[in-house]
Amino acid sequence: MRKKVPSYITEKGNIVRLLFFVTFFVFVFIIIFKPFNSNNWKQGMGVDTFVFYSILLVAIGLGVLAVSRIVMYLTRTRIELYYYTYIVWMLSEIAFISLACTLFVWLIDGRRNDYFQIFPYTAFYTTAILFLPYSISWLYFELKEKNVALEKIKKTLHLKSTVKINGEETNLINFPDDKGNLKLSVNADHLFYLEAADNYIKICYINKEKVSHFILRNSLKNIETLLTNSNLVRCHRSYMINLSKVNVLRREKDGLYIELDSKSLPDIPVSKTYSNQVVQLFSEASV
Repeated sequence: MRKKVPSYITEKGNIVRLLFFVTFFVFVFIIIFKPFNSNNWKQGMGVDTFVFYSILLVAIGLGVLAVSRIVMYLTRTRIELYYYTYIVWMLSEIAFISLACTLFVWLIDGRRNDYFQIFPYTAFYTTAILFLPYSISWLYFELKEKNVALEKIKKTLHLKSTVKINGEETNLINFPDDKGNLKLSVNADHLFYLEAADNYIKICYINKEKVSHFILRNSLKNIETLLTNSNLVRCHRSYMINLSKVNVLRREKDGLYIELDSKSLPDIPVSKTYSNQVVQLFSEASV
C-alpha cells in the first residue's frame, strides 16, 4: 500500500475522461436500470420528474467530483499519492457526493425525514453505483498506459546508448520524444543532468564549450527506462544525473546534495527515496 499510484491517474486528459465517463455511465445506469427502486424514491414521481431529478443528482455528483479531481491535479507535484491515500481520497469523494445528494433529496422531500436518516441510504447507493465506473476507468487507464508504453518501446528499440559511426563506437546518448522520434543525441561526456518539468524534460549538456539546455517532450520515467545501461541515474523525483560528471556528494542538514563538474550549475538535491541507491553507487565506484 506504500506504493505510489501511477502518474497517469493525475494526468489532465485522464481526469477529464474520468469525469465524462463516470457522469455518462451513472446517468445511463440510473435511467435504464433504476437501481434500488430509485424511480420510487418520492411518492407519485412520474417519468419526467424522475429523469429531471436524476439529471440534478448526477450534476451535483459531477460538481463534487470535478472539484476533487481539480484539487488532485493541482497538488500532484506537492503531494505524493500512494495507493492507500488514493483509496482514502476516493472514499472522501463518495462521502462528499453522498452528503450533497442527501441534502438535495432532503430538500425536495420537504424535510419530512431526518437528514441523517436519509444519509446512510444515499451513501450506500452512491458507493454501489460509483464502484463500477471507478473500477472500469482504472482498468482502462492501466491498459491504455501499458499499450502506450509498449508502442514507445517498439519505436525506440533501435535507439541505443551507443551508436556506430564509420564502424567505430561513439558514446552518444539518444533522447526520443514521447512519440519515439529521436530529438537529441549527446555525447555522454558532455551530459550533466535531466530535470523533469510537467510533461517535459530539460536536458543540461555542453554544446560548443558552453552549458546549454534542450527541452524534450517526454517523461523522466520513460527516459529512465530507456537508459538503464547508461551512467544516468535517478537521484530525485525531478532529476537524473550523469555519475561521470559528479564532483562532490555532500550531506547537509536537510539532506544530500550533488555538485556537478561545472561552477555555473546548481547543486542537485538527492531525495530520501533515492538516497540509499545513490550512496551505494558512489560507494561501489570508490572501491
